[in-house]
Amino acid sequence: MRQKPTKPQGSKSLGNALASKKKVSKNQVVFFDYRDERKLKRFINDQGKIIPRRITGLSAKEQSLLTHSIKWARFLAIIPYVADEYK
Repeated sequence: MRQKPTKPQGSKSLGNALASKKKVSKNQVVFFDYRDERKLKRFINDQGKIIPRRITGLSAKEQSLLTHSIKWARFLAIIPYVADEYK
């Protein structure tokens, strides 16, 4: 009879390590307006890159709406494409 392989005792699951990095709680209603500069800047790092979904804690649909709103705000020059110190 085969036994199930056991995990080594020193390993931690990756889910627990990433859970502490989440920036948005799951109980919020998420709506992204491209004109709300302050809300969109929370999801952009200091270089101007969009923070990934595994860090923000958003669902795939919410992350897609966020990305679309950020890109539209950049196009309309509400937020910059690149941070000032990297120009």
